[in-house]
Amino acid sequence: MSPLLIGYLGVILVPLFVASWRLSLVGLMGQGLLLAWISYRLDPAVDTVDVWVSLVDFVVVRGLGAPIALYAVLRAQRASARNDVMPPNLMSWTLAIVLVLVAFRFADLIVKAPGDDQTFVAVATAALLLGFLVLATQTGPFSQMMGALRIENAIALFELGGPHDQEGLGLRIGQTSLVVTTILLFRWYLHTLPRQAAAKASAVEGPTS
Repeated sequence: MSPLLIGYLGVILVPLFVASWRLSLVGLMGQGLLLAWISYRLDPAVDTVDVWVSLVDFVVVRGLGAPIALYAVLRAQRASARNDVMPPNLMSWTLAIVLVLVAFRFADLIVKAPGDDQTFVAVATAALLLGFLVLATQTGPFSQMMGALRIENAIALFELGGPHDQEGLGLRIGQTSLVVTTILLFRWYLHTLPRQAAAKASAVEGPTS
């Protein structure tokens, strides 16, 4: 399980250091697919409806639906290829690394025994903190959406690493419906934004004046 979690940490870190909205969407896709893989590793039987709903949520909605929906809008708008998910300076990059170290230290304090449980807490905490970092440092609509979706995925990872009690089919469907609604809202907003302020704002970079 640890290699998958370290891989998840990689796909949330790399887009922060490379200024490309396409790479940000690839990272979002990687998060969804890795969540599905981790979920399958935890419950490979896949013999209940709620497990299938979870896999659909991770693969179809988060892994494929969200990146494709946002990509289609940005490509149609011919958005600039550059997108700094957070300010491109040494201070921001250092802060991102510090937050990852803080997350692993926090996991050491919460889960004493080394192992998958400790790594779950560390990676999920890092994902959550980095999501808040994106929200706090960028004002562009696309970057804000990436931060929010990162936080959604971090919460899902926390849930996977917690007690594996049955959540109930209704709750799982409700959570998936909420994610779908969020993605549709983000897509609608990106689609309508240029009509409102085409001369003053970019859907990727935000206001330019």
